[in-house]
Amino acid sequence: MKYDIIKTDNYLLVVDESDIKGWYYDAYINKVKHSGGAEYGESIITRNIIAHLPLNGSPILEGVPLLPPFEIEDSNKDLFYQKQVMNPYPTGGQSYVSYEKGFIDGYNQAKEKYKYTEEDLRKAWNAAYIDAMSIDEETYKPLFFEDFIQSLSQPKIPIGFQCEMEDKIALDGHTIIGTEPITTTTPEGHTQWIGTYIYE
Repeated sequence: MKYDIIKTDNYLLVVDESDIKGWYYDAYINKVKHSGGAEYGESIITRNIIAHLPLNGSPILEGVPLLPPFEIEDSNKDLFYQKQVMNPYPTGGQSYVSYEKGFIDGYNQAKEKYKYTEEDLRKAWNAAYIDAMSIDEETYKPLFFEDFIQSLSQPKIPIGFQCEMEDKIALDGHTIIGTEPITTTTPEGHTQWIGTYIYE
């Protein structure tokens, strides 16, 4: 089942319109709150949080299933990984797995140092060309280099989550009464949904 994702400063959220019994999303101020908190009920634009992923070191919302961690999409990663892992040249008793991990770690470090890709350069070139060709003075909005580069450096955030579902069985043991997300348990003991992220 496909769910839309809402992004706040501290969380990715999946919400629904069911009754609020704990953590909820206040759409009016784009914040996460708890029904037991002092500010409960101040907004009429609220949704029940049914899954979440903490961002920026934010705490886990106890009692709410987690979304799986996601990697920032990068088209160059697959190419780099493919080239390196196909010829790992292990020596001195080092395992294939340690080489595989080493290449991934090295790629991530290089990605931090060399931030912009060839695709980013294409976007910058095209944006500059379109900006230069915009001669209609009434609708022209100048494109500033700093704003454009800042937008390129933002990680790509998913807009949805395709959750794997399973039949929900009644107490009689054979009547299907709906579906529910398939989950797993993290090493820390938290419930986590299984599925894939959807990007624009």
